[in-house]
Amino acid sequence: MSNQKSSLQPQNQARKQLLLFSTVILFFTTLIGAVITVHPGYLKQFVEQPALVGLIAAISSLAGLIFSLPIGTLSDREGRKPMLIVSFVLVSVVLLAFFINTRLYLLILLQIGFGVFMAPVWIVGEAFIKDISPTERRGEFRSFFGTFANAGLLIGPLIGGLLAGAFGIRSPYFFAAILLSAPLILVFGLKDGHSSTNKNQAVMDFLPVLKEFLQQSELKLLALCTVSLYFWYAVKWVFGPLYLLNLGYSFFIIGVWLAVSVLPFLLFQIPIGKLSDKIGKSKIIYIGFLIATISLLPLGFMNSISSLLATIFIISIGTAFAEPLIEARVTDIVPKERYGAYSGIFEFTKTLGLMLGPVGSSIFVYSFGISYSFIPAVAVFILTLALFVII
Repeated sequence: MSNQKSSLQPQNQARKQLLLFSTVILFFTTLIGAVITVHPGYLKQFVEQPALVGLIAAISSLAGLIFSLPIGTLSDREGRKPMLIVSFVLVSVVLLAFFINTRLYLLILLQIGFGVFMAPVWIVGEAFIKDISPTERRGEFRSFFGTFANAGLLIGPLIGGLLAGAFGIRSPYFFAAILLSAPLILVFGLKDGHSSTNKNQAVMDFLPVLKEFLQQSELKLLALCTVSLYFWYAVKWVFGPLYLLNLGYSFFIIGVWLAVSVLPFLLFQIPIGKLSDKIGKSKIIYIGFLIATISLLPLGFMNSISSLLATIFIISIGTAFAEPLIEARVTDIVPKERYGAYSGIFEFTKTLGLMLGPVGSSIFVYSFGISYSFIPAVAVFILTLALFVII
């Protein structure tokens, strides 16, 4: 009986830590979701052309791209919690600076700071979930965490749209900067899941880890899937609002559209995560990409809000199938002592997608118009599906 109790204690502790950290991320993504809903419109105040908005938006992703690999390795050496605390504080400062800034050159610097200081939250977050996930429940744990994260991205746009309509386009930045104190306080209750890791192995330079990564075909395929997903996410969050603004819709309607794009993650992530632990993750990832690719094709050529809402919902069903299972599958493959380093590598691929998405779509918008902003994401999804079948 005592042995049974002792075996249950680590599982109960892991569930408590999962719930606490998921709540931290819920607060964080709610506040960030409120900001990024209005961010394309905010950037448009500084430059008129939508194509330039996409290029400026890509600056933050480029900054995060540069720092993502060393951040992952650093979190293996120093622990997860200290990096989260520093990141929350610095993101809050940058958001407050966005609120008061009126100059283009300062905007560029703030975009860089936003990308650099946001990166540790996502990298350390994924590493922390890997740390605490039991082997047989990795899909379930990652899906639970992902559901909370996406709940924030559902609530945040609604809040951002309401605040922008009532108090002006800058108000969500002030709101988010002040209320980031809530997740910051909660972080102090976390127990660093990395504390039992062998630190002699953890201090490996990220270059040997990168070499190890490049030798594994499945990890490279999962990285490509990640680039594709985040390519689309960047296009959705940057050019989706600009497309709807061009159609004459308000910030509140934009917030609703973005919130609907997140709803499938709340509905499907946890059951899909549990199912994947039983039947395998790769099949569901492929099905998810297939659904998203087919439904994304007509998006830029719709005008009615009902068809726009229905289409973004179906696209997001596909991405909700794929995204959490990519991270869960990575956890299956990589060694525990290098979770942070691999989280850094996969954050690099996410940020690469977030950078390439606005840049690639900006070229199409400049050449053909705002309605063609989603076509590059379709092409990337088709390429990913083809390589998935081949490999």
